[in-house]
Amino acid sequence: MLKLLINSLAKEFYQQHAGFFLVGIYILFGIVEPSQLIGYQKALLLAGISSPVGLAIVFASWFLYSLKAHFFIKQRLVQAQYNFVGETTALLKNTQLKLWLRLYLVILAPILIYVFLLIGLSFGYQLYLSVVSILIVFSALVFGLSWLTYQSLTFGFLKQERQITHFGFKVKKPFFSWPLFHLFNEQPLMLLMCKLLSLVFFKGMLWMFIDVGNDIRVLLVAMLASILCHATLVFTLLKFETEYLNFSKSLEISVYKRLQNWLLVFTIILIPEWIFLISASHFELYSIVNGFVFGLAGLIFLLTLLYIVKLNMDNYLKWLLFFFFISMWLILGHYYLLFSLALLVTCTIYYVMMFNKTDLKGIE
Repeated sequence: MLKLLINSLAKEFYQQHAGFFLVGIYILFGIVEPSQLIGYQKALLLAGISSPVGLAIVFASWFLYSLKAHFFIKQRLVQAQYNFVGETTALLKNTQLKLWLRLYLVILAPILIYVFLLIGLSFGYQLYLSVVSILIVFSALVFGLSWLTYQSLTFGFLKQERQITHFGFKVKKPFFSWPLFHLFNEQPLMLLMCKLLSLVFFKGMLWMFIDVGNDIRVLLVAMLASILCHATLVFTLLKFETEYLNFSKSLEISVYKRLQNWLLVFTIILIPEWIFLISASHFELYSIVNGFVFGLAGLIFLLTLLYIVKLNMDNYLKWLLFFFFISMWLILGHYYLLFSLALLVTCTIYYVMMFNKTDLKGIE
């Protein structure tokens, strides 16, 4: 059963969060010269264990990652394709807890690797309080996640249905806003986690290149990190449209109107990023416009890419990696505006030409 859970739940978790891991790998390994990599990693680790503030930041990042993992598993377990997981409730309590414990150790493998590194470095510098804190916090996270999943599966049938409160007025929702309301009502945690990660990576990129000064390329690299954090969000939006709004293809809505709706959705979703961008650019109009165009172009590319790969997550991830490196190279080479416009134009042409010829309904 463990192997089956790893090949389904754990594999899908890593696939759907590839954008997040891609940016994380770049931050940890790609921003320094190979000769400086060991020193850079050691400095990061020491910053995390040498002070209460550093430990608090490390533990907060672990908590956010664990929270995301828990709700990802919780959402998947209510889907029909994971009904087989319910068979685990026939096992003994301790067996179930061990099963979920091992699964979460696989999902939390990136954290586990750094747990060993942090503990080793703490012993080397005689920071024994840090060792105890790391062991307690990580153990609490893993056992807590295992217990919550066990409780959810074993006693989930006892939960009463949520009562719907009807207010005395109704708000007419424009058609373009339906995906947004789906996020707010059905996926609020995913939206919140996406925005938190986007903020962390945006600010992290600015902090790493603080010695460069007010360079538009730094802002665009930060925006690129934020765009990649939205990879799963765009996938979720398109899945929602495919599964619940497929009827709209029979309505008299032009393909240009549909594309306009997507642009409106992406513009609204990126409002926090626009605020970060405006603040970081010191209200410089040229930087703001370039960041705005690049942000929309990036999300439109993710949408178009999902149409091209027909919602195939494996192929989606491969192209995300390609998009990341190409974008970095063109931004650093001062081709950012041309690249953004080329993305917008080519993605628009593809969407207009292929929308009515592509049916994603029923594709897993």
